[in-house]
Amino acid sequence: MNQLSIQGVSRVFEGTKGQRTQALQPIDFEVRENDFVTILGPSGCGKSTLLRIVAGLDFPTTGQVLLDGQHIDGPGADRGVVFQSYTLFPWLTIAQNIRFGLRERGMSEAEQKERSDFFIAKVGLRGFENHFPKQLSGGMQQRTAIARALANDPKML
Repeated sequence: MNQLSIQGVSRVFEGTKGQRTQALQPIDFEVRENDFVTILGPSGCGKSTLLRIVAGLDFPTTGQVLLDGQHIDGPGADRGVVFQSYTLFPWLTIAQNIRFGLRERGMSEAEQKERSDFFIAKVGLRGFENHFPKQLSGGMQQRTAIARALANDPKML
């Protein structure tokens, strides 16, 4: 079975004056477990729209997206998203940002610490656990966002 199945997915946005903008032409493709996929194209071709649909943050106008045979109808912990803008909570430290989703899932504090420490080391941020996002460079903030996504052990990133 394909891990991700995109079947006839398109997206049309309706303007305030009734005009329609085709943001994503109908697309079909499959992604198997352990595949590494890159989506390339010029600005405005629908890359971000497609990824938002796969993440469950937007809905297709036509078609459907399946993950392990299940219809995606909203955000879920089974899909990790790292946005172009870091989307870190500015009032939380790096460690707290990484632990946020783990805490929301009811993970014990000891396991939260173990997982966040592991991923902080993986992305090369050991020693910065107690820093706030504004104290880090853009690249360090992006690595924090990657660590946060990976700490939740998603099926797909």
